[in-house]
Amino acid sequence: MISGQRSKDPRVWLETAPPPVFGKERAFLFYILTAPSRRRGFFIQLILRELTNRMKLTEIKEMLNKRINLISPVLSVIIVLTFVIGGTGCTDSKKEAGPATREVTDISGRRVNVPVYPRRVATMPGPIYEMVFMLGAKDQIGLVRQDHATVYPLALLTNPELAGYPKIANVGPRTPVNIEEYLKNDVDLVIYYNIPQELKKFDMAGLPAVVLNLNGNAGQAPADIDEAIADLDERIRFTSEVLGGDAPGKYRRWSGYLHDTVERIRSRTSKIPRLEYPVVYWANSWGPNLLATYITRTNKYFIELCGGKLAGPEKGGKFPEITREQLLVWEPEVIIIDNHGRNPTVVIEELRTDADWASLPAVKSDRIHRIPSGVFFLDKASSKVVFFLWLAKKLHPEIFQDVDMVQEMKYYFETFYNYKMTTEEAEKALQGWGR
Repeated sequence: MISGQRSKDPRVWLETAPPPVFGKERAFLFYILTAPSRRRGFFIQLILRELTNRMKLTEIKEMLNKRINLISPVLSVIIVLTFVIGGTGCTDSKKEAGPATREVTDISGRRVNVPVYPRRVATMPGPIYEMVFMLGAKDQIGLVRQDHATVYPLALLTNPELAGYPKIANVGPRTPVNIEEYLKNDVDLVIYYNIPQELKKFDMAGLPAVVLNLNGNAGQAPADIDEAIADLDERIRFTSEVLGGDAPGKYRRWSGYLHDTVERIRSRTSKIPRLEYPVVYWANSWGPNLLATYITRTNKYFIELCGGKLAGPEKGGKFPEITREQLLVWEPEVIIIDNHGRNPTVVIEELRTDADWASLPAVKSDRIHRIPSGVFFLDKASSKVVFFLWLAKKLHPEIFQDVDMVQEMKYYFETFYNYKMTTEEAEKALQGWGR
């Protein structure tokens, strides 16, 4: 019996296995035979990769020839199958064979082999849990970010089981990947950020990882509203393709709603002269900072769809900060404040009480609006389509008088989240419930 605490990463055994003759190989065999069947193939390939990294092929052959009598016949068969088949590894029986894979090309252009039907998906970037949940795949989620399972009231309201999902803390585009956390939760697919050096860690561990969103200024910016909408649609479509099962059917229903809603809005706002479009400033309330915002890259088209002109920097990081002078020059007629920065009430209070902002048209007319809440943020992921309706009504209440946002929220939640939202819950969400 090999003593000591079992590591989830078999490479640790290459350094810690007992030193007697061929002790490391015996240790590997013990590790493999006692591992969960669905992970054995990965362990075998990883061990062989480590051995071949450290030894020449002739040395491996010599080692096997001299010491084959010390290796379990089972391990011998495993090694042969791994080299010949190139394998997905071995299992105890056909019944326990690992899932078949298929190749997909993710949003970043990476070609990745993913399970035909992933059963334990890690949903890491902000909007991803909501997208997977909307596509009816909540039972395929195997790991979520800790904040997704604890601080979004509508996420817990629509899926009470979320609180009990396996969780991982300290995940973000600037946080190094801890592979151990994914391995111990037996994840079979990771949806992650477009961070090449971190994605390589998943590759080395044999875990398929796909990218659904590009970061910052990466990729080609959409050229117009139609391309911006097509990009949004494609992210949801690709997510459904990766998930398999019923998800593609759910996507098609959502896509129909998206395009119907876009046309519903555009058929009205397109009749408004461009000179009458109000100037909109979008504050993300990062900390209590009103001057943190977004680049206009894609958002300008969404604002244009809703009948507005977005004021903001064309370039910058994820949350570029403007100057006070710049905001005063832009003279926004409407200011929208999202919940991303966690301090929307502080920002709204500053706008209404700080004398520096008293001259802004939006302040004078009190057209300061907090973006509603969603399962994630209403203006992110699949629920962005409801955000379009909300914003169009805020910018042009006279031509969207017939749009009842309480009913729109209730419809979306029942249709796409399978949750019957009450009028009270819809009203709270429209006021920015939670963060």
